[in-house]
Amino acid sequence: MKLELTATGKIKYCVFHAEAVPFRQDDYGGPAWQCRLGEELRTSTSPRFKEGWFKEAFFGVELRYRFQTEGDSLIIEAEAENQSSQTMPLDQLGLRIGLDCCMESYPQWDTVFAPTLLRCEKTYFWGFLSSPSGRRLGIYSPDPIASWHLDYNRFFADGGHRIMTFCLDFLQSGKLPDRHPQSRPLKPWETRRWRIEIAELAAEQAVPSWLAEKGVPVFAGERWSAECGSVLEFELLSRTEPTLLAEGRAVPCSLKKPGVYTVRLKSDQPRELRLTASNGKHQSEAWVQFIHPWRTIMEEAARQALSQPQKMGTHCESWYGLFTGAAAILHDLDFDRAAYLKKVRELVPLGFDVEQGCPTVHPGRIQNTACMIGLMADLGAALHSDEPLELGARLADWLIEHSQREDGAFCNGKGKHYTSVIYIAKSLLELVLEERRQPEALWQARAQRHFEAAKRAVDELALHRDNIETEGQATLEDGMLTCSVAQLTMLAKMLEPEARRPYIEAAECLVRKHRCLERTVVADSRCSGTTLRFWEAQYDVLTMGNMINSPHGWSAWKVYGMIDLYLLSGRRDYLIDAMNTLMSCVSLLDVENKTLNWAFVPDPHREVMSFVGDPENPGRGKFQARTIAEERVGMISGWYHAPENTAVFGYLGSWPDVTTDQGGCCDNDVHEIFKCVEEVILTRAYVHEEDGRWDAFHCTVENTAEGLTIRPREALVDQVHVQLTQPMNITVEFAGERVTARLQSGWIIRTGTWAE
Repeated sequence: MKLELTATGKIKYCVFHAEAVPFRQDDYGGPAWQCRLGEELRTSTSPRFKEGWFKEAFFGVELRYRFQTEGDSLIIEAEAENQSSQTMPLDQLGLRIGLDCCMESYPQWDTVFAPTLLRCEKTYFWGFLSSPSGRRLGIYSPDPIASWHLDYNRFFADGGHRIMTFCLDFLQSGKLPDRHPQSRPLKPWETRRWRIEIAELAAEQAVPSWLAEKGVPVFAGERWSAECGSVLEFELLSRTEPTLLAEGRAVPCSLKKPGVYTVRLKSDQPRELRLTASNGKHQSEAWVQFIHPWRTIMEEAARQALSQPQKMGTHCESWYGLFTGAAAILHDLDFDRAAYLKKVRELVPLGFDVEQGCPTVHPGRIQNTACMIGLMADLGAALHSDEPLELGARLADWLIEHSQREDGAFCNGKGKHYTSVIYIAKSLLELVLEERRQPEALWQARAQRHFEAAKRAVDELALHRDNIETEGQATLEDGMLTCSVAQLTMLAKMLEPEARRPYIEAAECLVRKHRCLERTVVADSRCSGTTLRFWEAQYDVLTMGNMINSPHGWSAWKVYGMIDLYLLSGRRDYLIDAMNTLMSCVSLLDVENKTLNWAFVPDPHREVMSFVGDPENPGRGKFQARTIAEERVGMISGWYHAPENTAVFGYLGSWPDVTTDQGGCCDNDVHEIFKCVEEVILTRAYVHEEDGRWDAFHCTVENTAEGLTIRPREALVDQVHVQLTQPMNITVEFAGERVTARLQSGWIIRTGTWAE
């Protein structure tokens, strides 16, 4: 490998295999020490090179680092020596690495490494960075590291959508997750040492196997969530026999082959379990969950849409729970239907002219109108009425006339490409599906017009892929990719098989690029498979400061495309990915305590100003200092209410179309998860067979000499998808009805028919 440094010890560039890995050359360059005592923060600028180390001193502590190379790995050795006779209780001591993580533009971002995962374990540290082109850098330290944080470009204003680099905090006072090593003050004349290894992984090398070579116990598996009654199976990689505990109770591990142990867990009751594995020197943690029945999840989510009230205004995120209520009506779930419909009748006219069919609040934010089109499609189906469809169709015509360019792209009021801000074309296609179900020629004509407009928009996505714009600040943005995939695959499913290939190829290209923004390796059911977002807190829950939100409502955007790619290709990995991600998303809902959280924040120590209720002004809020440390963050809509019959600004601030921001917040975007649940799994089940292995979701499967017997787990299931290696006789025992078929791939539905 090749390494070039500046005179002050900053990395200019590093070549591991062939291509250089970019490091920053500005104020975010590194390595650079960050040292804080009380309120005073000092950052290194010009360390001196002496005795083979780059050295400087803060608060009586000498800080030094040096570089070594071992094979194809870069080694950074760091030391902190208290050169005083006093104990030094540093509040933070970190080393900014300086690796460039800033994704600014197409195609620059293809060569940039995103901090895909950083994780402190009790006795060691690990993580990896990856680029859209598929390169990966593993990072490992055999020493306890208290915390880590990301350096963003801005915190409090619009923007702040870029990560500049990251910092390893060797010492960090204050609140940290239980798993993390807790900081101890530096004793007089004490020296602490840390070793950091960075290596580029070969294309065929899995992160868990690379990590296991270091001698630590590693949780390795595809899934960390399961339905009650099903088995969750994964592996523990360890050079020596590990000890595994689940909430303090021993769990058996079966030796599969040298260094690989198999673990099988099963629960008939919903629960979340914390697992700890140790093999002598090192300890690792994982989280698994067994979820509630899907009907139970949806019913509680629908109730939450009422107890965390929806509000109309400048942002559709404020009323996204209306989708969950529509789904509850469609499937006759247990919630207050009358209260929901009253809220719909109150809110819709506040933001839209029902007679003219156009938005009246913030019309340039076209995703608001698109989401209302989708909601009207859902309500039309739920209420068996074409009245909502009428408004949806008029809004669709307005959207096409006012925001679609000649090349097909939908643009916001300022002319910025917005097809994949939420999913403009998908909302139109949702309307099309309902319009096609109407028998009148008028509706068929409307369906064709709206379909052609949506197809032109998706054709433009297929052509330009990730070379498009997105909301806020230009970056390789999570939603820009996942919403494009969702729209490409939805259109592909609506076309004849021979016309699908260009859309599938474009979608799979974007999926590969998006992998750098997914938490796919971590063994943690609270966030496994979810997406890397980090700027939503200031808008959704009015908490000032960027932090990772994974899962967040927008994590569900990924699931639409994954399940559609599975149905289009039959590839098992897409099915597993979709289900794992969706189950992580629904972990935000605490059914027992009737609580819906806004997001899970995996950051281990994030000091923010949080918006909380003000006891002296009921219904109003105030800012209060808070430390968030790898935890779920609650919604604020339960106490921060908008005035009745009043459109409000979506968060703190003002807008010409509204008179107040009271109650304005966007935390109801969490309901994208439940909109996705209804579309993907609530009434569906999936059976996949491959290499003698069976995967079953929302059902059980029994393989006998006579064929397959599939039993849905819930009465709501009315369609089952099978993907088998050869045609088989299949019996599906729907609630109150048995359907038989001979099939290799396709849908079996309760009406007694099936579709390829």
